[in-house]
Amino acid sequence: MRYSSFITFLLFSSFLLPANNREISPAELIVQDGINAMYNYEFENAITILDSAWQIDSTHPVPPFVLIAAKWLHTQIREGYDASYEKIDSEVEATLPIYKSLIAQYPENPEYYLYLGSTYGIRARTALAGKAWLDVLYFGYQGLKYIRKAQDMDSELKDVYMPLGLMEYFACLSAAPVQWGAKLIGLSTDCVVGITHLEIAAKESHYSWIEASNVLTYVYLHIERDFTKTEQIITPLVEQFPGHPYFAFLRGELLAKTQKWDELDELMPKLREFASKGSFLQQNECQLKLAYIEGVTAYYKKDYTNAISKFNWILSNYHMEFDWLKGFTHFLRGQTHEEIGEFGLAVADYEEVLKMDSYYPEVDKAQARIREMEKRK
Repeated sequence: MRYSSFITFLLFSSFLLPANNREISPAELIVQDGINAMYNYEFENAITILDSAWQIDSTHPVPPFVLIAAKWLHTQIREGYDASYEKIDSEVEATLPIYKSLIAQYPENPEYYLYLGSTYGIRARTALAGKAWLDVLYFGYQGLKYIRKAQDMDSELKDVYMPLGLMEYFACLSAAPVQWGAKLIGLSTDCVVGITHLEIAAKESHYSWIEASNVLTYVYLHIERDFTKTEQIITPLVEQFPGHPYFAFLRGELLAKTQKWDELDELMPKLREFASKGSFLQQNECQLKLAYIEGVTAYYKKDYTNAISKFNWILSNYHMEFDWLKGFTHFLRGQTHEEIGEFGLAVADYEEVLKMDSYYPEVDKAQARIREMEKRK
């Protein structure tokens, strides 16, 4: 089984209203409270608040789309991944007519086109998870079509750069057939272009800076390996959303990989707290990431027995939706086996790493280590 990328269609939000004036809606502050609740993992509260905002102002462009995300995540932590995919599909079906009706009433408002496109985009996520490639292409194209229309209508609408940048970067990492399809519909497959657009969203958008920053953190930490930019991006997320467990774990992973032990020691109590609460799937993901950070720490401090113990635990208790952390764990366990002269076990781990998508640096490194150890035979 190939390791799946975390690069997915998530949240693309903005706060402009039909009159292009965010201050005229009586629901605006309530909407912001709802989204803050969602990013602090208070999903039930977020759904209640966003429903209230929609009752107060049924022309506000944000609540219908963000409610899809809040209900999806709420279902995921309570009922599991399959149920969450079904929730996305049903919520998308209910939400598409809302935006189409708003467009019919306010055809000059670019926000409605943006969120209609984003709704198609989030539907492409479940198609991607199910490897339904024709559906990925269909929903992705529909999303891109409406998002580009929003951009054509308002060139200052910076929130469009989140979904555009995400799709461009995803296309640049994809296999040749996907890149060919992307070019056919006029989508850039240049990684630099994708990152540039994500950075515009992170720095200049009204609200999509949050998810753009989230994606950029993964890009810089796990693919581009630019730890300086990772630190610049993840720190504001951790500070503004202290209840979001995965922002904190991204920062913890960064601190471990840059060997900033004092800062990591300060963060560890918070990470352990996250790993001890929540639903089974949420706890499992936090515990896996905590064990990985502890394993990285043990490896750098040459406590190889402890490092292997942590990595073994991860691989025996893995229930995350995506497998990128499993690939990273095999790579570092392989390095640890090398350090203590267990070359056969190291090769076995490196061969598992080769199942990852090729854009992860570990793949080339694992191939190089396998070749090097074969020369020693």
